[in-house]
Amino acid sequence: MAPSPKLDHKDHHLLFELDCNSRQSINDLAKKTTLSRDVVAYRMKQLEHQGLIQKYITIIDFSKFQHHIIRLYLELQNTTPELEEEMAQFLVRQPNTLTVYKTDGKYQLAAGFLVKDLHSYQQAFNEFLKRYRHYVAEKNVSTFLDYIHYHRNYLVEKKLHDCSSLTTGSFVPFNYDQKDIQLLNAIKENARITLLELAQKLKMTPTGVKYKLRNLEKNKVIVAYKLLIDTGKLGYEYYKVDMELEEMNIIPSLNQFIIQHPNVIYRNITVGGSDFEFDCELKSQHDFYQMMDEIKSLFPQKIRSYFYYRALKIYKYSYFPEELA
Repeated sequence: MAPSPKLDHKDHHLLFELDCNSRQSINDLAKKTTLSRDVVAYRMKQLEHQGLIQKYITIIDFSKFQHHIIRLYLELQNTTPELEEEMAQFLVRQPNTLTVYKTDGKYQLAAGFLVKDLHSYQQAFNEFLKRYRHYVAEKNVSTFLDYIHYHRNYLVEKKLHDCSSLTTGSFVPFNYDQKDIQLLNAIKENARITLLELAQKLKMTPTGVKYKLRNLEKNKVIVAYKLLIDTGKLGYEYYKVDMELEEMNIIPSLNQFIIQHPNVIYRNITVGGSDFEFDCELKSQHDFYQMMDEIKSLFPQKIRSYFYYRALKIYKYSYFPEELA
């Protein structure tokens, strides 16, 4: 997909700041981008209208509610485009899926299930298999221990890079009430919702909502406010990489490499998955292979193998278990 028209370095800087904290005020965004408040508001509306900014999302640490992500990769056989679309939509409709991707590579569908226990996952997947077992050539299942988020540093010049990280995987239970749940449900896909709007939805005072919001942030139930971007319109492609290593002691060095790399946006730490996994956004497959060649050169004979998929379409992306909502 072609990049959106008329994007300049100020648009990229604005996207970067919103991706670091999509809830920050227009005033703060104006100061950081050296634009006027009116120009910031106008540019944001344009980016939304173009479909480049899809949502302002709230990153919620699901483990605080004693939930786990079960990741499923599916290699398909004997399908048609219509059938693959039907299978994706079936997964989207499941209340415990948080992500559903159409992919290109070793696997053709990828989904994440946010569940209280393995039984809940198996029950949901069995429903899928009842309909589509004949079309599944191979499945790959793993459990997330940690989901680490990095900033989209490729959007801005190096002096503005922020190499800090955010994590959803503390597994420290949070003592919540029903208003916390309602608040998280209201803000999960609308991080810029105002305190007044939240107060009306929750039938609380704005002061009461502000206190609850700050408490959720303080306890790291809310980890961050970020963007869901249509990377295709930005001129980038999304790649997910799973690496098998010859020597596990290179993981700290590999980790430093991806932290410093401006195009890496996630690292996944899993049980049952690969030795080292990360997600990145690059302009082309050529850039992707160039990056992988750089890793293999930095760690000669230490990378046993890798596979990857390219995300073609994001059907679903959420961080809050619908069964709680």
